[in-house]
Amino acid sequence: MTFTARMDAEAWLIAERERHFEKPETWAAPKTRLQEAQRAEEAARLPTFREYAEKWIKNRRSSKGEPLRPTTRDKYMSNLRVHVFPEFGDTPLDEITRTTVRAWYDNLETGPAARADSYSTLRAILNTAVIDDELLARNPAYIRGAGVKSVYKQLRPATLDELAVMVEAMPERRRLLLLLATWCALRSGELRELRRSDVVLGFDDDAFGSVSVGRGVVRPQTGESEPGRRTAPIVGDPKTPAGVRVVSIPGALIPVVRSHLDKHVAAGPDSLLFSSERDHSKHLAESTLNGRAAVLDPEGNIQTPGFGWREARRVAGREDLDLHDLRHTGASMAGEEGASIAELMHRLGHSTPAMAMRYQHSTQDRDRELGRKLSARAERATRTPTPRKA
Repeated sequence: MTFTARMDAEAWLIAERERHFEKPETWAAPKTRLQEAQRAEEAARLPTFREYAEKWIKNRRSSKGEPLRPTTRDKYMSNLRVHVFPEFGDTPLDEITRTTVRAWYDNLETGPAARADSYSTLRAILNTAVIDDELLARNPAYIRGAGVKSVYKQLRPATLDELAVMVEAMPERRRLLLLLATWCALRSGELRELRRSDVVLGFDDDAFGSVSVGRGVVRPQTGESEPGRRTAPIVGDPKTPAGVRVVSIPGALIPVVRSHLDKHVAAGPDSLLFSSERDHSKHLAESTLNGRAAVLDPEGNIQTPGFGWREARRVAGREDLDLHDLRHTGASMAGEEGASIAELMHRLGHSTPAMAMRYQHSTQDRDRELGRKLSARAERATRTPTPRKA
């Protein structure tokens, strides 16, 4: 110990002697006592939000008691890394207040959906600290309506002409992928995991075919990865049993499917339908499938060429579409052809009618025709009835 005044040093020495003579068996050196006090203070301190959140994600279970799916875990971590950790990552749980949460939410610079997701993640983690672990007396994340987001997306499904343009703009080995995404309403992960054995075709003179869907591939950032890589492909089952299905392939696509199998798929039942160009045993990366749109100069000339889905939708003038939105086109056309809700649920792999209905859209031509039929019915209803003879 070092002191600035002699009397302070003597007072400290007297106190230490008294402590030693009173209980010599429990006396410890001042440095040892200081370390023990620091350890006790550290043990009493609540974990930081980052420490608790990472443990929360690791131990989190779904409503069925199963570990989180890789994509769900990745979504949680992405929200936390980008939007929550910069503000609360190093803050102990008991130092997060309603005032700081509200200030963070009000200043969050992101879109409405990401804002709602980030708040919901923060609230869910802190709710566990309150209810399950009893670390907090109340949840400081309490902003009415902050976790609500609109699930409705104003979408105009692609027309057949637009689809034809997009398919033509894709590399030949990827064209069937867009067609199956539309006409069979398959998801990107389902398409990229399809194997030769999943496709069943009739004889050459029989325009029959089907595709079996029972798996999907994702590439989360939080999964186990190869050395030097941040991500790794993970093949898993669909989210719900409804995702396991056999979908019929429209007969008009059968020749395209046969040609694709002959030209672009390796031999063997386990060969991928849409594989990496460099290694046919590896999955097609979603980033490669999406590609990029061409960069144009002010006159509209191409400065940097584009490729993949993003370039295909640019060529078709439909940059508002995501690849997943092609399912809307397929579902709408199936509905126009008279598909029932149960049939739509089967093709889309949905477990509830509400989810299937989101993928149905009324086209303008169809709506006009419906309007004409309703008008004719109204005219018949208002027409003056002929008096009945006695």
